[in-house]
Amino acid sequence: MRVMLVTGGSGFIGSNFIRFFLRRNKNFIIVNLDNLSNASSLDNLKVLERSPRYHFVKGSIVNQDLVNYVIKRHRPDYIIHFASESGVEKNIKNPLSITQTNVLGTQSLLESALYFWGKHQFEGNRFIHVSTDEVYGYTTDKEIFFSEESPILPLNPYSASKAGADLLVKSFVEAYDFPAIITRCCPNYGPHQKIENFIPSCIKNALSNTPIDLHDNSSDIKEWIYVLDHCIALIRALFYGRTGEIYNIGSGEEISNRDLAKMVLRLLRKPEDRIEFSDNKLLTQNRCALNSYKLRNNLSWSSKFKLEDGLRETIDWLKKSLTIENE
Repeated sequence: MRVMLVTGGSGFIGSNFIRFFLRRNKNFIIVNLDNLSNASSLDNLKVLERSPRYHFVKGSIVNQDLVNYVIKRHRPDYIIHFASESGVEKNIKNPLSITQTNVLGTQSLLESALYFWGKHQFEGNRFIHVSTDEVYGYTTDKEIFFSEESPILPLNPYSASKAGADLLVKSFVEAYDFPAIITRCCPNYGPHQKIENFIPSCIKNALSNTPIDLHDNSSDIKEWIYVLDHCIALIRALFYGRTGEIYNIGSGEEISNRDLAKMVLRLLRKPEDRIEFSDNKLLTQNRCALNSYKLRNNLSWSSKFKLEDGLRETIDWLKKSLTIENE
């Protein structure tokens, strides 16, 4: 049996990855290291509680002693590093916490893996650092798509901390020939996402006949990817990616928040007048769209879920989830 350490595995993307991966890879054990912050929940992986191929460890990646203990005890062949702190409000009010987790936590993992994996020259090891498209900033040019070679221009403490972590990972590759890969994905949606995030909040408001309040960034354009498409891309990078590379992960489907809210209402057969604007002036459209050619061409990946199909899956899951909560 091979062993994979997943950090932040009780969060939205991490828990989807763990469930998806274990269903399809019977010769793996997964160890989930998560501090159970507001973005995580044990309920996300309740279905695996009794599985002998799943182990949960509560704790922070900033705790170097704990990270050393987990890696020494479980001897992971692979590490998938999801753990991070985000959130718009925390971005502004507590940037130190974000920097500690996203930068120093990544440093802890890298140093520990370097020490234990270095004893056998990294043979059979791979470290996947899950980053974000936010490190590129945005553009107002409709013809620009950010590639892996695009300069990074983070615009808030969260994206700055992720960019810093990316540079740390890259430095370990260059300095120690460390077997790491960086992935940068567009925003995710799907089952088990926290209700305060944009898409699930739109769905919940529509289901409860509550107005969808769009703020003054409603005209911003971004790509959205169904979470399982992201999971498949990470698996392709894990098994077939090239050490030291960065891989962008984008769906190719761009949409504004305003049009996305309209799509949710249409799928639920609700009127568009349920959308309210806190600022309805004409705004410059900021875009963040990725060039994912390297991943698609070199690793034979493509997104399977069209936006409407993924939204239907998310709506069905959220309906069941809200029903359970109300019982």
